[in-house]
Amino acid sequence: MLRGWAVALAIFALLSFAPISHAADIAGTWTGLWTKNGDALPVSVTFLRSASGVSGTFDSDVLQVADIPFREVDYSSPNVHFVLAGDASTSTFDGTLKGDVVEGTFVEGAAKGTFRLIRTQAAQIPIQAREVTFENGSVTLSGTLLLPSAAGPHPAIVFLHGSGAEGRWANRYLAERFAKAGIAALIYDKRGVGQSTGDWHTAGFEELAGDALAGIRLVQAQPEIDKKKVGIYGHSQGGTLAPLVASRAGDLAFVIGSAAGGTDPADMEEYSVGNSIGISALPPDEAADARSFVRAIVDVAYRGRPRKDLDAVAARFKNRAWYFDPPPADDYYWSFARHIAAYRPADYWRQVKAPVLLLFGKKDERVPPAESSRAIVASLHQGGNRAVAVRMFPNADHTFSLPTPNGGWPKHVRNYATIIIVWARDKTK
Repeated sequence: MLRGWAVALAIFALLSFAPISHAADIAGTWTGLWTKNGDALPVSVTFLRSASGVSGTFDSDVLQVADIPFREVDYSSPNVHFVLAGDASTSTFDGTLKGDVVEGTFVEGAAKGTFRLIRTQAAQIPIQAREVTFENGSVTLSGTLLLPSAAGPHPAIVFLHGSGAEGRWANRYLAERFAKAGIAALIYDKRGVGQSTGDWHTAGFEELAGDALAGIRLVQAQPEIDKKKVGIYGHSQGGTLAPLVASRAGDLAFVIGSAAGGTDPADMEEYSVGNSIGISALPPDEAADARSFVRAIVDVAYRGRPRKDLDAVAARFKNRAWYFDPPPADDYYWSFARHIAAYRPADYWRQVKAPVLLLFGKKDERVPPAESSRAIVASLHQGGNRAVAVRMFPNADHTFSLPTPNGGWPKHVRNYATIIIVWARDKTK
């Protein structure tokens, strides 16, 4: 959350690095700023050259990301072109290398910006990275175990996945922060993503929990790890899945649920889809129609109603501004919903005996924060577990982002990583 003088200091620090001269070669580490709508984002970019061409990644403490890969990188001296593809937007960068500076422009949707990067010496990270594989039945999961540089045995944390095609890079930033703080961290590619086999499209929560449990057992078997001090972190779908993983593991030191859904999947889906089309901002009559449309989708997906009922409702509302075409009948959305429809988070939270940290954004648009928090805490108490802490962050959304004025870069809850690391360290003393 860099503002005012803090931004000026950050910019000065970034531009004060002594350049490392490798003229006419894009490969290396670059530090600088991406600026859009007057908002400067400090970043570190790494370009790598191999037999197959040039690839690249970027890090940003402000965005709380690390090793995010560019979708494509092209370099033909002196011109460089690279593309960053996110969940909701794509940014295309075009610039020129002059000496040890790369600068140019980028486009992100309707927004335009500039960037300036200076070649720097790569920072030495005081952690070790070990490539690992582990199996759950016929599925082989591939990941990275990040280890503190000091001698073990260390406590450890295993990161669960959110929804969609999530690779190990999605949790790399937090994993590195944990490892630097003395807690080893396992991140891995979801089944069917990156180097992992299988297919997440056809997997339900039982299969995904089995993948995570296999990762926990791998970590506990490492000689550098104290097997009695292993916990888990899950955000969104990972947080919703966390109590199932914890109940099956039975021996975890802690559980961190970030934006974890605590109510029935069908209810959470109505909440999420309704927010995605802005029901709360519609006039009362229009909102009622929109709710009936959303409910028709959820009734088919989670409650077994016939598709023809949804088609009839969709035909009534297809000309409304908030309407969207439901997924086609063969889309994985329907099969996945059927897989998880009977999942009841409360049943598994009642079985969790480890200390629990719950984190929610009060403006979460995907998971009802207050209802989920109440339901999870009540379930833990019913199971005799009173070792639960809840942090509710005002103005934060599902990803713990804060309102961004003037179309600038996303801003996140301050010290989010520090909060969860300090709590986890306390539970693994």
